[in-house]
Amino acid sequence: MDHQALVYWLRGYVLIKIKGKYIERLLNRMMIERFDLWNVVPLSDREVEVCLTTTDFFKLRPLLKETSCQMQIIKKIGLPFTLRQLGQNKGYYAGALIFVILLYLGSNFIWTVEIEGLSSPEQKKEVQELLADLGIAPFKLKQKAAPPDEVKRAVLGQFEEATWAGFEYEGTTARLKVVLKSLPEQPEAVPFGNLVAAKKAVVRDLLVESGTPLVKPHQLVRPGEVLVLGEIGSGETSKQVPAKGKVWGEVWYMGQISIPMEQKRTVLTGEVMDNYYLRLGPFQFKIWGFGQEPFASFSRFTEEHPLSVWSYKLPIAIVKEKIMESYQVTERLDKKEAEALGLRLAREKMRAQLDDEAEIVDENILKKEYDSGKVYIKIHYSVIEEISKRN
Repeated sequence: MDHQALVYWLRGYVLIKIKGKYIERLLNRMMIERFDLWNVVPLSDREVEVCLTTTDFFKLRPLLKETSCQMQIIKKIGLPFTLRQLGQNKGYYAGALIFVILLYLGSNFIWTVEIEGLSSPEQKKEVQELLADLGIAPFKLKQKAAPPDEVKRAVLGQFEEATWAGFEYEGTTARLKVVLKSLPEQPEAVPFGNLVAAKKAVVRDLLVESGTPLVKPHQLVRPGEVLVLGEIGSGETSKQVPAKGKVWGEVWYMGQISIPMEQKRTVLTGEVMDNYYLRLGPFQFKIWGFGQEPFASFSRFTEEHPLSVWSYKLPIAIVKEKIMESYQVTERLDKKEAEALGLRLAREKMRAQLDDEAEIVDENILKKEYDSGKVYIKIHYSVIEEISKRN
């Protein structure tokens, strides 16, 4: 909002519609009389919309009578009208004020207590009792609770297995974080058994940690075929072991996709309207942007800016809503562009179906046809991925 628009809003103005045979004569008279008017929008030969300050609005009636024109108020805009509207809703805004006061008073209490780092229910219960003795429990005043440093010392003194403790308030939540001594993890017990192929593939590489490999690179394997035998040695010296390792193979997939030759996309014109809201907890009130109408087609974006006092976050935020005028355009792709788009989207779709470590090494178009304004593509993919599973 520029400076002049802000001045108009503070003074108040009206959007009016004028009808009559001699509209042009009326507008000329208004200019001669130095009326402050803007945004003159002709609606027809005998209709026009115009914005006018409240001061000049009361001087308009004699000119309307002189030119045989009629006037209709479409909208009242600006601070004077907003204040008048607030005055008519005293009960509503008094309730909102009481809500803010109660919200402020409620923010001085502890509503929830969260404990992180403890998985044992017995330990959590013991910590909750310790915090309660320190004045940290739901519906207790923060001012009467023990200081954070005292809380940390008490927790470390209570639990020998704790190596670090942190305590802080986040709004109405008291949060305690505890780090326990970590014991070395025991290796996961692997049962005896073989590694078999999970799918049809050509073996590319294998890494065997234990067991006897039964396949070699470039060998075709089928689902269920043993890749690594859970046994080492031969004859009387053989013994069973859990087969461990990884086998990578080249797997083949088929993909297909259809792409419309006409693609729609949204374009922003650069015209923007800003609205501002005050958010109090779950409630939101508009504080700026009254009287604005959204565009016929637009995209909406919001930014939230929480308010805080020092390090304390208040349950209050200013929300900026940006309404950007937009329109849709239709672009017709040529065959090369449609094919490239189809291949890219089909590859992304295939990539989403694979493991993170899998790699697409080749792709070939098997079939391509154009019909009913679309291109249909069938694609063959070669993928290197881990193909073994435990039997």
